[in-house]
Amino acid sequence: MFSKSKKMAVLIATSAFLATSFGGNIVFADSNTNSNNTTITNNTSTADNNPSVMIASQSNYKNIDVAAVKKAMLTELNRLRIQNGLSSLTSVDVLNNYAQTRTDSFINTGSVDDHANWNTSLMYPYNFTAEENIAQMPYYMINSTDPSIIAEKITNEFYSELYNKVPDYGHRKNMLNPYINYVGIGLSISDNGMIYFSQEMGNNQASYSKYDPNDLNNYYQTRYNDYANPSKYDIADANKKGDDYVNRNNYTTADMRGGVTTKNYVTPLYDRYGNKSGLEISPNSDWISDVVATINGNNYYHISNNGFVSAGDVLPWAKFLYGSSITATADAKIYDNNGNFTGQTVNFGSKWIIDRRAVNPITNIKMYRIGTNSWLQDNQTKLN
Repeated sequence: MFSKSKKMAVLIATSAFLATSFGGNIVFADSNTNSNNTTITNNTSTADNNPSVMIASQSNYKNIDVAAVKKAMLTELNRLRIQNGLSSLTSVDVLNNYAQTRTDSFINTGSVDDHANWNTSLMYPYNFTAEENIAQMPYYMINSTDPSIIAEKITNEFYSELYNKVPDYGHRKNMLNPYINYVGIGLSISDNGMIYFSQEMGNNQASYSKYDPNDLNNYYQTRYNDYANPSKYDIADANKKGDDYVNRNNYTTADMRGGVTTKNYVTPLYDRYGNKSGLEISPNSDWISDVVATINGNNYYHISNNGFVSAGDVLPWAKFLYGSSITATADAKIYDNNGNFTGQTVNFGSKWIIDRRAVNPITNIKMYRIGTNSWLQDNQTKLN
């Protein structure tokens, strides 16, 4: 399953499709936001498909009750928000009509549009703090006509973003934005069984005026940390029932998609209470990590059962799907894992395959890995 989402105002938007035909790679979710009329783009996702499974079930999409699914999507979205102590969003005709216009347009073009045609003025008067989550998913990936199951699967995909090329959990941040009040749901089904989804969210002037602009801005800035805001969703978290993931006093976790690299020294391991375990791991070693945990106010990265490393001892990174690339927009400096300039550069206009994204711990600028212990900064490159 995959999705395309538009994100929180001042947040994210999209990127390019890899493919949209059945039997190949299928693109799914994308997110975007518009705060202060600012739109930032994000990326897309793909998955390998089984043609025999697709052909066997694809025609069942004709039995889907569109109105019932849209109602179930609103219920599931608000159920997610309630789990996280947030108020439910109110469905309004203006946003429902616009959301339906959006998904209907995807049938005409054959794919979601990476928010290229997203027009927040058409959301008026609910175009303050505007957000959009959009997705496409072939029926055989859902394989059910039950409205509740369809709603759960698309909500889980928006929440988890398992296949986004540039992960940033923008869909989740949109759905869990505490500073929005209204939503519209769109759903359209093409003749080939591709299902298009839209969540259009925002405020009117009265609801927008209730919030402190600084709070809005601070929430939007969470897109830069490469992990999700601390939250829970019983469907997505069904496999996270061990002690490492259980909330307790002075302990919270947020999902991340990637890992960490230790610095130039032997690194101590900590337990889930923030105590040194007596174990150590090697310098300059890579570890997959699934959550960043805040333990007694300090951040740690989970790398094994009851094994955490301190944020100060590692470089955290988000993992890209393979094949992403950047182009140098200058004679770009190469940095090492610790954020130090190595004294080497790459030529202006040169293109590089990347597999990770991180934040330079010295300059606080995004950077992309082009080789072992070799990174280029975002301010001297562009994503292709």
